Order: sequence, then C-alpha cells, then structure tokens
Amino acid sequence: MRSVTFSDQTMLTAAARAAGFRQKLEAARKLDHLGLTCVEMPKLSGQEADVLLMRSLCSTVKRGVLALHTGITVDDVKLAWEAIKGAEQPRLIVSMPLTSAQLEYIAHLKPPKAIERIAELVKAAKALCGDVEFVCGDATRAELPYMKEAIQTAVKAGAARVTLEDAAGLSLPEEIAALVKEAKAVVGDLPLSVRCGNELGLAVSCAVAALQAGADEIKTAYNDETSLSAAAMAKLLRSRGADLQLESTLNVTRVDRTAGELDGLLTAAPGKVLPTAEAPKDGDVPAGETLAQAIASLGYELDEADMAHVQEAVERESKGRALNRAELEAIVLSVAQQVPPTYRVKSYLVNSGNAITPTAHVALDKNGEILTGLCAGDGPIDAAFLAIEQIIGRHYEMDDFQIAAVTQNREAMGDALVKLRHGGKVYAGKGISTDIIGAAIRAYLNALNKIAYEEKTV
Repeated sequence: MRSVTFSDQTMLTAAARAAGFRQKLEAARKLDHLGLTCVEMPKLSGQEADVLLMRSLCSTVKRGVLALHTGITVDDVKLAWEAIKGAEQPRLIVSMPLTSAQLEYIAHLKPPKAIERIAELVKAAKALCGDVEFVCGDATRAELPYMKEAIQTAVKAGAARVTLEDAAGLSLPEEIAALVKEAKAVVGDLPLSVRCGNELGLAVSCAVAALQAGADEIKTAYNDETSLSAAAMAKLLRSRGADLQLESTLNVTRVDRTAGELDGLLTAAPGKVLPTAEAPKDGDVPAGETLAQAIASLGYELDEADMAHVQEAVERESKGRALNRAELEAIVLSVAQQVPPTYRVKSYLVNSGNAITPTAHVALDKNGEILTGLCAGDGPIDAAFLAIEQIIGRHYEMDDFQIAAVTQNREAMGDALVKLRHGGKVYAGKGISTDIIGAAIRAYLNALNKIAYEEKTV
C-alpha cells in the first residue's frame, strides 16, 4: 500500500475569505480534526484582523501543519512569518505563476526576473522557517523547460516540497500524469503535491493519474466547485483505495459530516456589524452606536453574534459609565470569538466573611434547563467552582488561576483567567466583571464550554 496525504485549501476559497473571524477559526478547527497533513491560509491582506486571525489559528491548528501563503516580495515573507511563527508546525508557501501572461498580470515580472525572484523569496522564507513549499502556479499551461528551471531554482534555494497547480482545471488525466513524471525527475525525493482543477469535472481522475505517476500529496477543498472535493477523494479511498493500493490518514468516515458543517459555516452571509458614528476618543470608548467602531479600532473583526454578545456584556458591566479601551478589549476577549456555550450563568449567590464558612449557590442554564449547585469552600471563589463541579458532576484539574484589575480605579473591572486540564490538553477561559467572583465564574465556564464543545464535536 502507498500512503497519500492531503493538504486542504478550503480557507483559500471565496466563501472562506468572506466569512467572519469566528467562522474562520471554527472551520480551521474542524479541518484540523480530519487527519489532513496541512491547512492552508491565504496571503495576509494587510489588515490587523488578518494577523490576529493567524495568531488565533496558531493555537487552534494543532494536529497538522498550518501553512500561510507569503505573497511575492521579501517583505511579504517576513510579515507572513511574524503571523505564523507561533504555530506548532508552521509552513511558508511561496507561489509564483509560471506563464508569461500570469507573470505580467499578477507579479509584473518577465520570466527571467521571475526566476531570480523565486530564488530570493524561497531563500528569505527558508532563513525564517524550516518548512518552505514552492507552488508552480498555472503549471499545466507553462513551458516545460521553464517549469523545470523554476523548480530547480526553488529546490536549490531551500524549498522542502513542490506543488504543481492546474489553475485552469482543463487538463486531462494523461496530461497531469506526464507533468508529474517530469517534475518528479527534478524534485527527486522531495514531496510533490498536485492541485487539480475541476472545470471539466475530471479532478478525481486527474488526482488518481497524478498519484499513479508518483505524486505524494493531493490538494483538496470544500464547497468549491472549481477545486477537487475532499468528499470525492474520501469516497474514492473508501470504494477503490484497496484496488489502487492507496491508504491515507484522512478520516474518510468523517469527511461528509464535516462538509455539511463547513457549508453552514462558510456559505452564510457574513455578519453585519452595528452602525457606527464618530470615531472613539482617546482613553474612553463611546457607548451605543460607536461600539462597533471602537472594537474595529482595537483590531478585532466580529460577526453579528459576537458583536451582540459584546454589546450585552458592555451594558451589563459598564453600569452607565464610559469604558476605556483596556476594559473593552478585556470584554471582547472574554465573550467573543468563543465556542457556542453549553453552560451560561443564570445567577450566583455567595456568602463569605471572617466568621462564616464561605458558601456559593450557582444556577446555570444548559440548553434551556436550569441546573443548580450549592457548596462550601475554602473561599468564595473556591465555593463557586465547587458548586459548578457539583452541577456538571465532574472535576477538572485546575492548571492555572489568575485574577487582576483591568484598570486602576474604584470601579475597575476584574479580569479572571482559568485553565482547566482535560485529556492531556489545557483549556483556557477568561471572564470579565466588576465583581471579581463573577469574573472567575465566567472564566471557569468559558474554559468548561470549550471542553464540552470539543467533546461533542470530536
């Protein structure tokens, strides 16, 4: 049996690019659980939200490689590395079109200068990242000698893997097979990937031909008719994998379900933000209609649901006063860009003093059902945590617990951090409230909801 790997390009599709921050994070998390070797992300747009997204993805994509396309300047390469260097398995992807028309239109380069640029970009990427991929853009329409020269240049400069791209999607299986054989003779033992377009409906056949000709990896995507479908490749492996002597780490039994989930995440219209008026002043954040603008100025891109959660938290915690930027950012981090909550705080009542044993009565809303717990503890926060554990019927080891004031004044908000350990992993939660006990409870539930959500979806 021959092992074949899959690199996913769903996040490069138009639907994924138009999705909100939270949808992108959730889509990448689902892809990372499929047994893919790599999840690819498009070139940074230059907006701060893109950098924030990549930093969030660095802690989301854990099982496979997180790859980022660099763009076609050395500065692009450096910016890409700064955004992705926190990933457990980072990869930089240098892509260059290889047809004269595409070089002129996209890169504004003549073919000889493009070869020099390929060497420059791959060397710059290799100096920063050990895993560098070179993509032969529009390879199926390029002149064969020029394609080989580009591959040789990239490999000499340090590329660890090469990809052939059928951008037009008009190739026949035998044409793809011939191209793969030519490229394989140049790359030698380095992994060779193929991206098969699907304009003729032949993407699966072309992928099979590429594998039989010596390709090591196939690039797939969800919800994009012009690309090779991951679901189609999973179906092929299920039905004919043994006959073709192919095996893969791709979770073929889960692909169809994930396709439906991604369709719901990435095809919905992007969330609308609240209307905005004048720009926020320094220090304080204007209330009401300027909230969305203030959040955007902090570098966060929120969908409609997250914006509603933030507005609710602002109204709850501000108590009529203006919030400063530190307080608003703390609220965004505590209630936005999170998993759908399994548990919500309904109410809590804590009794504490130097003459009584601290007790806490906590009521949680779980899918419309109100659950309550009453416990005593070594302190009011300990009692509250024990009451929550009584409700859920489970104990989690606390890896870390921190509390701090967001700002220095009598009405300062409390910022709490809780880290729970479960199944060898640490789940962090943040909570914000003018009541530090309330902040601690929200932080605990934030981490707990992440555990509950992963248990439901894994």
